[in-house]
Amino acid sequence: MEWWLVLGFIFLSLVSLMATGIPVAMTFMVLNIIGLIWIAGGLQGLASIPGSVFSGTSTFNLLAVPMFFLLGAVLLHSGIIQMVMEVTNVWVGKIRARLLFVSLFSGTGLAMLSGAGAADTALLASTLYPEMEKQGYHRNLSLGTIVSSGLLAAIIPPSALAVLLGSLAEINIGALLLAGLFPGLMMATIYVIYVSIRVALNPSLAPTYPSETVSLKTKLLMTLKISPLGIIVFMVMGFILLGVTTPSEAAVTGALGAIVVTALYGRLTIQTMRLALTSVVRVFGMFFLIIAGAISFGQVIAQTGAANDLLAWVISLPLSPIMVLIVMQLTIVILGLFMSQLPIMLIAIPIFTPIIETMGWDPIWFWIMFLMNMAVGAESPPFGLALFVVKGALPKHISMADIYKAQIPYVIMDVGAIGIIMAFPQIALWLPNKMY
Repeated sequence: MEWWLVLGFIFLSLVSLMATGIPVAMTFMVLNIIGLIWIAGGLQGLASIPGSVFSGTSTFNLLAVPMFFLLGAVLLHSGIIQMVMEVTNVWVGKIRARLLFVSLFSGTGLAMLSGAGAADTALLASTLYPEMEKQGYHRNLSLGTIVSSGLLAAIIPPSALAVLLGSLAEINIGALLLAGLFPGLMMATIYVIYVSIRVALNPSLAPTYPSETVSLKTKLLMTLKISPLGIIVFMVMGFILLGVTTPSEAAVTGALGAIVVTALYGRLTIQTMRLALTSVVRVFGMFFLIIAGAISFGQVIAQTGAANDLLAWVISLPLSPIMVLIVMQLTIVILGLFMSQLPIMLIAIPIFTPIIETMGWDPIWFWIMFLMNMAVGAESPPFGLALFVVKGALPKHISMADIYKAQIPYVIMDVGAIGIIMAFPQIALWLPNKMY
């Protein structure tokens, strides 16, 4: 059978099973079993599943994922993250579109603390949108800003998704984390410019309203109150930059730092830890099952030989390397319209890795653009994960159509940001090259 028929059949089967509502982990396992029986011509092919699952999921690097989740969950359930939003609010002050800028700056700040984009997005939606609606902010501008603000955590370090990507792609996780800092800040800056221009051209999108004047002394005191959060940043990124810990170890020290800081605020209660640990077990349990299934899925694709044939076909195309790169990135954008982040990552990594090596591209540069594409996928209609997270946190009268429409300008801006990184790789590579 031709390689494109094999990959087409596998992809359509995967999408069709997911469309039925079957859990992603079960979808992978069903295709693994069918594929291995087909390739091996019998049940003996299933013998490879336990070994591949064990070897793929027993890696030390994966320890960072639940630890980053725990870090964010402790700060969320203790109410400390809300303190960050309050401080951001008083510093933004009375300027027009104040709550939109609070969302953007809070999202950037939370991204440097939690590493869990879904939690940040839900928090921003549930706390800021009701007030935006009450004050007469334009619905589309409000929703789009909130979703994109929360997704910065997927790119700005520490990012749990970056750790997972680095582990699965077998690249330097520390370098990948550092590479996300400037692109993430660049995306936040683009959002700020966009909101400023939109509001300047049409002031009715974000009407002014009376707000309390806060003295400089009060602002400084409130900022001083959240200064212990710097301990967490230092115990994650500081330890990585100083070479004290690996990224996986830094995730553990970061989670420990979150617990210590929560205790310093007097908010470390049994209820807080119970809620945090319960949410981590639930979320990472889902991730773990998906990873286990996807690892075997990658082996199925490899054993069909279709991935090698795809590589040979791509290399033989009469296209320049930059055009091949653009096609690969567009493929991820298109997949993001129909699938969530993790399945895309796990399907694409075994196919893209040999192409990256053959083309001689810097893997950190390529995978940071891939990571930015993951954020685009999470916000893209109709199946972007962040869209459903926001829907669950918003009032019931907000429809999915409202959320879809609001996100289109931000998807366009994010694709443009990827184009900038593609044209100017040093935006992403300068910091990791200095450190490694």
